[in-house]
Amino acid sequence: MQRIVRLLALSLFAATLVSAQTYNTPLQHVIVIVQENRTPTNLFGNDSTLVAAGFHLASTEKCGSQIVTPTSYQLDACFDPSHAVTQAVWAYNTGNLNEFCKISSGATKCTAQQQTGIPTCTVNSKSVLCPQYTYVDNSTGLLNPYFTLAAQYGFANYMFQTNQGPSFPAHQFLFSGTSAPVAYPNTFYDWFAAENNTGSGGYGCIAASGTVVKEVDPTGKESAGYTPPDPAGANAGFPCYEHNTLVDLFGPVKTPTITWKYYGNALSGLWEAPNAIDHICKPTGFGGTCQGDPWTNGNVLTNPVRVLSDLGVTGTGPSSCQLPQVSWVIPDGNWSDHPGTVGHDGGPSWVSAIVNAVGGYDNSGKPLSVANGNGYNCGYWATTAILITWDDWGGFFDDVDPVLTMSRDGNQTGGYPGTCVGTVCNGTHYVYGFRVPLLVVSPYAKAGYISGGGVYPPTCPSSYCHDFGSILNFIEYVFGTNGNSIGTIGPSAWPYADFFAQDTGTAPNNYSLYDFFNFGGQARTFTPIINGVKYQDNCFFHPKAAGCFSSKFKPAPPDSDADDTE
Repeated sequence: MQRIVRLLALSLFAATLVSAQTYNTPLQHVIVIVQENRTPTNLFGNDSTLVAAGFHLASTEKCGSQIVTPTSYQLDACFDPSHAVTQAVWAYNTGNLNEFCKISSGATKCTAQQQTGIPTCTVNSKSVLCPQYTYVDNSTGLLNPYFTLAAQYGFANYMFQTNQGPSFPAHQFLFSGTSAPVAYPNTFYDWFAAENNTGSGGYGCIAASGTVVKEVDPTGKESAGYTPPDPAGANAGFPCYEHNTLVDLFGPVKTPTITWKYYGNALSGLWEAPNAIDHICKPTGFGGTCQGDPWTNGNVLTNPVRVLSDLGVTGTGPSSCQLPQVSWVIPDGNWSDHPGTVGHDGGPSWVSAIVNAVGGYDNSGKPLSVANGNGYNCGYWATTAILITWDDWGGFFDDVDPVLTMSRDGNQTGGYPGTCVGTVCNGTHYVYGFRVPLLVVSPYAKAGYISGGGVYPPTCPSSYCHDFGSILNFIEYVFGTNGNSIGTIGPSAWPYADFFAQDTGTAPNNYSLYDFFNFGGQARTFTPIINGVKYQDNCFFHPKAAGCFSSKFKPAPPDSDADDTE
């Protein structure tokens, strides 16, 4: 009898969520899971099923005029290729895409044994290690959670990193559609924070005094330009910026407000985008803390495992279900896919744990229930879309020309993705970057769909050309009404990436990522992702437990990217 009561309560809870829907789609929740530093070529190169279905994989990989045969290498690689802006431009080589071998690879930090299997290239008449030309090995099935998600839901053939650089500016784009330090028309509105910092002072408005993040100006040159007024005494290039973000559309602009959380992992980490926005952070000073409302109200968190708790894992009832309407989920360094972290291979299991929890299961495939002792099924699956992307290219090879995806006019200023608004055009500097993976998971996602499958080269803008702005644009539409979005982040005189997303159509498809979905169809039931799962939910809550990451586990400093300045 108790079991029947519990089932009825769960059904009523899920029905309440659905009946409360007043937005453009049946969705009530969007989760953006961000992983690290991979191209589709590198991460999905061993997924033969995906390739057969239309995923574009390079037939040859080039170093100058040499043909390089790619090799497989473990996910938790010893190397960390540079992915700085300067290195991206070098690898791009005016559209030839054949100088990835010349960027700093980080392979010399590997032991002699670890260097076994890394391909070699001839650069300046010398034989060098070239891990930039590797695919992730899947002989143990470690990547099967990703491959299964791609086979069951949506995979983007042409998802481009909006910016050309590394993680810090990439996360700024994922949160606000820009890495410009200020909004139009203030001085430096057309510059972009372009790199990770040049030292160890942390990131955001609470970084140490003297911290510098280089910016790229409209001519493509890097320097420290913008000097923020806050904190008092900040130097040029200090990473504290002031402009709108997506969450600024969620509060007074939208009634009722749209709830959100940023599941981060560090006070001043480079993946924590909100801490670099002055009106969100409201810093106490150099090396201090953020004291803005999103921090004091619990919107910005420093423990990513909280997302599993908010999804009902380990919960005991409906009060455990605390998932907001919009979530950014940032991994701990130990379970990101960032290379250069030998022994940290938990990324695929981390992603599957989140997806499974949304679907009402744990990572073993057991239903979440108090009776099973593994949590509470919050019933989120029927009203949720999960967007899984990787923040940057990581220094790995890809053969798709990102410049072909945008207007490019050297006589214009700008740098946002898309075309022109009046005299303001994009493409003169800093966008786009190389391809990154994107998986679209939802009960309304088309099964086994590849956006742009079988197309090469891409012709953009089109429904299959996506970038970080597409994610923001999609969220704006989901929480709009009557076929309209909640608005865009920036002013019309200088739109941000959400406005210039390449994949918007005409009504009723006047929003990004629409080609992945069939909102008029019946919601699909969820099948738990268990094939290849290496780590169970318990490992993310208790990483030192037996069978988990390590008895000597300590939070990894995420994405130090020491090689970015080489």
